[in-house]
Amino acid sequence: MQDPTKVTVTSITENYVDMLLADEEHISRAGLFHHFDPKRTPPIGENGIALLVEVEWGRYSYRALFDTGMTGKVLLHNAAALGVDLGQLDHVVVSHGHPDHYGGLVGLLESREASLPLSIHPEAFLPRYLRLASGEVAPFYNSDLTREHLERLGGRVVGHREPLEVGPGLIATGEIPRNVAFEQPSRRIDTPNALIQVAHDGCVHADVVPDDQAMAIKLGDGIIVLVGCSHAGVVNSIRHALEITGAQRVLGVFGGFHLGFPGVPQERTTATIEALRELEVEMLCPMHCTGMQAMMEMRRQLPDAFVMNCTGTRVHFDAARIELSAKNGPGGARRS
Repeated sequence: MQDPTKVTVTSITENYVDMLLADEEHISRAGLFHHFDPKRTPPIGENGIALLVEVEWGRYSYRALFDTGMTGKVLLHNAAALGVDLGQLDHVVVSHGHPDHYGGLVGLLESREASLPLSIHPEAFLPRYLRLASGEVAPFYNSDLTREHLERLGGRVVGHREPLEVGPGLIATGEIPRNVAFEQPSRRIDTPNALIQVAHDGCVHADVVPDDQAMAIKLGDGIIVLVGCSHAGVVNSIRHALEITGAQRVLGVFGGFHLGFPGVPQERTTATIEALRELEVEMLCPMHCTGMQAMMEMRRQLPDAFVMNCTGTRVHFDAARIELSAKNGPGGARRS
């Protein structure tokens, strides 16, 4: 397939809205105008992620959605508010089978006339349970995620474990090797707050989210990496994306870094920031489950790369500008 020359990443669903964030170079936002002009509809925040990727080359274009947020109601509302026609989507990639990432799928499929390919790991459909220290239990909380239901609504499930090219320059990574020591998941199910998964053979395991995948977008000699919750680790995800694409630069990373959950030690945030520094990530857009404390630490330590993201943010990448900026070192993806 042809690699794109231009890429736009739009945050359709993200945890929060900030109408006071100003536009930046190559970054546009849904700001005061969307919230105060009565002819406009303001977007709304919701726990989850839905990132629209639009790629262009020559007179051609292609659109993919990475995750669908928690509900179809918010996904459809925000798409309309931002002028996005979800009927023109070419592909959807689901990062993993948790509701804040697949929850908008049903509403999306019901809103469309054409069928839609869905990249998803086969184990995303396995039953999942949540048990909290408070005693609350959410049994089989992903029961609405079934292949049969999605197929009836026009979804065409493409189950895969290995990397899959889902569009021009767009690669769904499949399973992500977990090699980084500080990103190893806990495999205990007797912890106060536990996610549990029931395997095909009926055995009960800690839900280490084996279905977690990312998306790599090739642009010039670099890649843009999208992650859902980084259950496999954001550093593992970036390294895997670099390996399967052969890219030389990390132009940007968008998504949840899984550092905001109770009990995540500060040492993991510190180690993550150091690894991102070593990887020379040129644009850093932590979102969703990263946690505000970790986000502010990244902003403090990596100010030239950090971008405060929110619902309605659009980031524009151009291969010609990036090639020119390579002479100026890291940061060129943002500033020519």
